[in-house]
Amino acid sequence: MRTLHRTLTLALVWTLTAVAILPVVFKWPAPPAPAHRFLDLHIGFWYLVAAAICWSIYHKERVSLSRAQTLSLVFLIFLLTSIVNQVHLFTVDQSSDYFRSMSNAAWQEALNDIVIQRSPLAAPHSYRFLPNAIVRWMQLTGLDYGTARDLYRLIFGLLLFYAIYKYARLYTNQVGGILAMLFVAAVYPVSFERYAGQLTDPISHLSFALAFIFLGTGDFAYLLSTLVIGSLAKETVLAMTAFFVLFSRREKGYRLKAGLLSLATLAAFFGVRLAVLHGGMSYLQVSGVPPDFIRTNWADSTWPPLFLLTACAFLPLLALGWKETPLLLKRQIFFLLPVLFLSGLAFSWLHETRNFMPLVFVSSVIGARYLVHNNR
Repeated sequence: MRTLHRTLTLALVWTLTAVAILPVVFKWPAPPAPAHRFLDLHIGFWYLVAAAICWSIYHKERVSLSRAQTLSLVFLIFLLTSIVNQVHLFTVDQSSDYFRSMSNAAWQEALNDIVIQRSPLAAPHSYRFLPNAIVRWMQLTGLDYGTARDLYRLIFGLLLFYAIYKYARLYTNQVGGILAMLFVAAVYPVSFERYAGQLTDPISHLSFALAFIFLGTGDFAYLLSTLVIGSLAKETVLAMTAFFVLFSRREKGYRLKAGLLSLATLAAFFGVRLAVLHGGMSYLQVSGVPPDFIRTNWADSTWPPLFLLTACAFLPLLALGWKETPLLLKRQIFFLLPVLFLSGLAFSWLHETRNFMPLVFVSSVIGARYLVHNNR
């Protein structure tokens, strides 16, 4: 029965993903705005989706928690998601200070249209089309871009905070899981600095959190699916393939699994770029920066304080709890720190510290675990 459930779940996830990317496959344009009298109905449908996610979390957690504990957990997940999204809305979406020629919101909408068209001119954003495709589906149901964007962030924010909770629960109790979510919520707003609000992060960060879970539980099929599908939001998650290859040698069927994961990673990475570029790929087209960018990036004085407030935010708790920290979490810290830093140095801006949030997830769990286990 469990095998059947897993198979059906995977089939559903892949089917939903295939349906989700149809707007990109067929390059569907955004429809005209609907009549105002129908707008509330369209918005209501997507709020029902968010409510269904909350109910599903309640239903799943009610098995092991009391009614009061479960309700409190669901409420906290919703509250933290809403707070983080509201800060993002005010500081990024409604801000106009990133570009001189247009507001952040106008740039986001224009970028969304270009990504849906799979334009090479929008690389690397064009490679990360899954979030844009989902928002386009929302637009096709009658929402304007801004409303669709906000509902997208709500839905996947709920899933992200729940995934962080479940990740923490592999290593600590319910209180530790809640602390981990609070730690992440405290740091998240810092990562909003110095970017214009592209749609990648909620799904990209969710894919990392899920990958951490499935590495901990040993669910290979779920891990492979997470990395491939997550790479359609941002390719950085494919680095977790290297983590599996390096640290899962004792797993049953290791060689076959490592080979399958490596092939899937290469197919996902190059397949998407072939679909967008229709030919060869230069260094500039990897992430939109030239080779001499590294020197400029390193010399930028804005990244060190932001790096300290995100990637190093919980360093004292890591130091205090390191001796009792499970080996898998230690390995994730040692792997992610250089990988994310070097990726940010070579292919992004180091001051875009939202790229370090996966490291924050791991350090939050370690910090929460330390506090809980030393205050019994």
